[in-house]
Formats: sequence, C-alpha cells, structure tokens
Amino acid sequence: MKIHSIKLRHCSHFSDLNIEFKYSNKPITLILGNQSSGKTAIIKNIYQALTWFPARLKDARTAGVVMLDSDITQNRVQSRIQMNIQIPDEIGSLSESFSSQDKDVSTCSWILYKTLNAQGLGHSKVDTQQLEQLTDLYNKAILQDPLQGLPLIAYYPSDRFVNEMNLISKNNPAVFQHHSAYELAPLPYTTFARFFEWFREINDIENAQMAQLFQKILQTTQGKDSTAFDDETVNLNQKLFQAHAQMHAPSMVALKTALNTVFPDLTDLYLEYLPKLQLMVNYQGQLMSFSQLSNSMKNWIALIGDVVRRLCLLNPNQLYPCMEGDGILLIDNIDAQLDQDTTQNILKRLHQAFPQLQIIATGCSQDLLEHAEQYQYFKLDQKKLYEVDLSSHKNNLDTLYQNVLHTLEPNQDDALLSAEINSNAPQQMFEKFQDLSPEQQLEFLQLIQDGDAYKPAKI
Repeated sequence: MKIHSIKLRHCSHFSDLNIEFKYSNKPITLILGNQSSGKTAIIKNIYQALTWFPARLKDARTAGVVMLDSDITQNRVQSRIQMNIQIPDEIGSLSESFSSQDKDVSTCSWILYKTLNAQGLGHSKVDTQQLEQLTDLYNKAILQDPLQGLPLIAYYPSDRFVNEMNLISKNNPAVFQHHSAYELAPLPYTTFARFFEWFREINDIENAQMAQLFQKILQTTQGKDSTAFDDETVNLNQKLFQAHAQMHAPSMVALKTALNTVFPDLTDLYLEYLPKLQLMVNYQGQLMSFSQLSNSMKNWIALIGDVVRRLCLLNPNQLYPCMEGDGILLIDNIDAQLDQDTTQNILKRLHQAFPQLQIIATGCSQDLLEHAEQYQYFKLDQKKLYEVDLSSHKNNLDTLYQNVLHTLEPNQDDALLSAEINSNAPQQMFEKFQDLSPEQQLEFLQLIQDGDAYKPAKI
C-alpha cells in the first residue's frame, strides 16, 4: 500500500494543497523548508488520515485520529483531508459499485471533515466506504495467502527520544499482536517504549530456542563411545550453523541487518544478563553499553528497531520482513542531531534497509539532497509547496559548466602566438645580456650559478 495523493483544504495555514506522490519512480519523498514553514503540519495530517486504515481494520466502528478544531484555518468553518491510496495488485481492487466509471479501481480514497457550528464547536465527519472495502480485501487476502502481510504505517514526530529502556517487563502477549504495530492516537512525541519491550521478548525466545538446541545435542552424545563422540563434535559446528534455520521468526537477524545497513559501524546489539541486565552494542569495534551512546545514536537505533518491530509483527510468516514488507514510513525533521555525512546518506540507507517502504520525510538541511536524483523533492516556501526536478537542474548545471569551461579554453591563435614568443625568448634574453655592463654580466652569471632568483625591490 502506497500513498497516491493527498489533498488538504483549509488545514492549518494551507488553503488548498494537493500533493501527488510518484512512488513507482521515486520511493523517497523529501520536503524541505525553513523552520515554521509548515512541514510538520503536512506530515502530521498525512499520519492522521492514515490512522483510519488500522482503525477500520480492527473494527468497522473504530475511529482513527480526528482533526482538532485548531487544525482549521483561521476564519474558516470547515477543514478537509482527502487521502488517496494505491491498492497492491496482490490483494485485488475495488468493486465497480464503490468506484465511478471515470475512477481507477486500483485506488482507494477516504475523506475526513471538520466543521465548526454556529457556537464555534467542531463536528467531525468521515467518508470511509472505500476504505472499509479495502480492509475487507486485506482480510480476505491474508486468509487465502499465509505469506500476505499488512502494510506498515509508522509516524515519528520531531520530538522523539529514548526516555527509559523497559527491559524488565516480559511475558506480555500484546507485544506480538499485529494491532500493536499501529498507532490510533495523536503522537506529539515518541519514546520507543514498545521497541524495548519487544526486543526483550524476542531475545528471550531465541535464547530459549538456542538452549533447547544445545540440550538436544548433549542428549544425542550421551551413552556413545569415544569415536561416535568425536563424530558428534565434528558435526557440532554444522548444527550450530543450522540453528538459525530452526528459529521460529528471524526477528533478531532482521533487526541486526537493518541496523548495520543504516549504520555500518554498528555490528551487534544484544542483551547481557550477568552481572546485570543491560543492553549492549558493538559500535566502531568497541563493546559498550547502549546508555553510553550519544542521544542521536540511541534515538536512531530505537527508531530503526521500532520499524523492524512493526514489520515483523505485520509480516509474521515472511523470512525477510524488512526486505519484503511494504507500507508507509513518515519521519519529521529527519536531519535533527545528525552530522553532515550521516545526513547526506540517511535516506539512501533507509531505502536500502527497507526497499519496499514509501518513505516521506521532512527536513531543513540541504545536505539531504546529496542523492536527490533518486528522490521526489518538494520545497516549502511562503505556504506553497513546489516540486523541484533536480535531475534537470543537474543537467542545466552541467551545461553551464561546459560553457564556462569552453570560454576559459585558450584560443588557437593565442596559443600559437604564445608558442612563438616562447621560442624567441632565449634570443631576446641574450640580446639583453649583451647590453649589460661587464660588472652586471658577472653578477648575472654568479646568480645563475648559485641558483638564486632575482627578487625585485619593493616600491
């Protein structure tokens, strides 16, 4: 599932905003603008509209996030958000009764309204007929194909931080329910609490599976002679190598692979139980506690881990949930607390770690445009959103550079004249030498022998 377009009518300070996404060609959408230009308002409204999908997926009467009265533009009485989604081919399409003849049945749209009455109180209304049919298509597809997963919808606001790591809580069955992969409430900030709970659970499960495997190996070697025991010892490495294939879910491998893809210096993440329970990392070749990392690195590890958590819950039967799971990832102020090198590569590495996700991000730094030829780039200025084609812009710069380079190239006649002057230079120098006095000639020869250069006096 991908966003085809979104229309905002009298939302915040946008009177009429229509954004069409080009996921098929450019899966990454970047919105750049100055502070207080409205980037957060755009991405927040996208998230609020998307929450109605998991809400209707859970129950036909469950509501997503409704617009606030303060979201309506000043001096207006109604605000509207229209979301248009591209339906995946593998789950089917809408029936003709839900789509007019001039509309594409492979897209699904729903509309959110907020209207102020005469007393100034807001009244919410939604039109979700097509959305409810879309959720039915997903439910039927999951029953017919066990490998079919649900789409990711994840939003990370600009206020995101690791408050505390809840590694003590365990045996919580809600951690592995797919509904915990979705949010149905406004998100002014996030602390990634669910990620740390999920990480403790999957770490305990995989440790228990590994302990059970060792127990089976020991049981097979009991009561055998020394020759048989030596044979079992030789096969021990092979059995340990096959242990990963016996795991029920490859969640831990998916997590470590995604983290290493985005941050190559991060090679391991695990729980240390003794002498005390703590989260450990292998960062830049050094083992250290997770709490010793910088706040920026801790936030990004938790963010990537939370995306992996959601993908694993929504695609429980996939061997590679991060590579095969699809959906929409929204990140506000993505360049916050990042250095220049990481800012230039963060979007490209996120796409490598989650290639099937549609990534929509906002930011302020021009360093995000390092690989912008692969992005759909919007510039937000003066409450207007402009799409910038950076590929044509780069071609124009290349043409300008070639023109300037051609202008700076020496003329052929000038080159010949310069060559002629250089060829006559020894004769001219000899004639000037003859005009010198004998004392000056001796001094000149002495300077040549000493290898000194003549330095004119300052005037």
